[in-house]
Amino acid sequence: MKSLNLKAITEILCLLLILPSCASGSLAGKSTDLMKGIQPAQQGSIQAPDERARKDINRFSSSLFVSEAENQGNIMISPASVYFALAMAMNGADQETKDKMLEVLAEKGVPADQVNKACRDWKATLAKTGSKTTLDIANAIWYHQDFLPAQAFLQSNADSFGADARKLDFRDSSAPETINQWISDATKGTIDQMIESIDPAVVMYLINTVYFKSDWQTPFDKNQTQNQTFNTPKGPVETPFLHRIGDVAYFTGNGAQGVILPYDDGGFAYFALLPDGQVTPREWIAQQEADTLMETITGLLDRSSEYPTELALPKYTARFEDSLKDELTKLGMGIAFDPENADFSRMNESGEKNLYISEVKHKTYVRVDEKGTEASAATSVEVSVTSMPMFERKMVYDRPFIYGIMDTQTGLPLFVGILEDPVVR
Repeated sequence: MKSLNLKAITEILCLLLILPSCASGSLAGKSTDLMKGIQPAQQGSIQAPDERARKDINRFSSSLFVSEAENQGNIMISPASVYFALAMAMNGADQETKDKMLEVLAEKGVPADQVNKACRDWKATLAKTGSKTTLDIANAIWYHQDFLPAQAFLQSNADSFGADARKLDFRDSSAPETINQWISDATKGTIDQMIESIDPAVVMYLINTVYFKSDWQTPFDKNQTQNQTFNTPKGPVETPFLHRIGDVAYFTGNGAQGVILPYDDGGFAYFALLPDGQVTPREWIAQQEADTLMETITGLLDRSSEYPTELALPKYTARFEDSLKDELTKLGMGIAFDPENADFSRMNESGEKNLYISEVKHKTYVRVDEKGTEASAATSVEVSVTSMPMFERKMVYDRPFIYGIMDTQTGLPLFVGILEDPVVR
């Protein structure tokens, strides 16, 4: 495969940690750096996640996407965003809670330090982009000024995620704006409203952002863009389609076919998978092994070959929002949501077992046009207390299809989704 060219990918992960009560105070939205004395450990040579780690991340990505695909309409998730967020939270868990979270993030028996290493390696590998591609990953931990975080927790997330930590008066009315501005800056304005208000019981946010911007290796000619029919489950709609005739990386197998469109960096690519016949994306997904779906897709991409192709792809903008609490419970980390049994005692200096994840929300945005791709994601994890002819292929994506943005160096997904209606925003 050639290069990936996302016009803008962003992901955000937020973890809200809530206690039953907090003392008052006020700093008018001013934050204080908590990283004094905490510096990320020096890392050795950069290497991609090993085969075991890639299998673990792909298994998590597959299971989460399969579960999310039970929702109707357009969907898109960022497995990378959710994985990084949960891994950061895992560093504050202990006992059975930690074990169950680890089993969701990795194969049973894999220790936490190996998950942290996989995240560190993946983050470092993603940062090695070409001059024409921007991919920024940032992590921050925001604490209410009256909350005392465990230094070991901060150090672990600094070492593995490069996470900064800042103290803020959450009671001040400008606190949400302060955090939202950080998110907006980190994502170049693509996500500007993650936190609407802060409940008095909230004591911490763990936030991860990913911003990716790049152009297609071969842009689409705007003069060739024209309206045509897309057949949604509810009926046909007219929408602009991007058109191109020329050599395109084409793949087929497992009852599906599709194309790969590289971005100009060479390290990332967009794929669009169209099930054969009248099979819907969700029916096709149901026919695959849930735990290895992403490996199945990666295998198809690896077997692609260049063919002269007439390509028609919708020019679309799609948004998705959902709670991941039920999906993550199904994956096996239900104890993390149980106020009676969750143990996040390693998050606070006192070691109290009074924190549990009360909600996980995920928002995504994607835009595909003639120049490239723009995508963003936000994940908020709230913690409370007690994607023919022989010589010419014709690929017309005029019905629902599966798409995604892949890191071609590791074969790991940044985004994956289903486009059911290109008109719905």
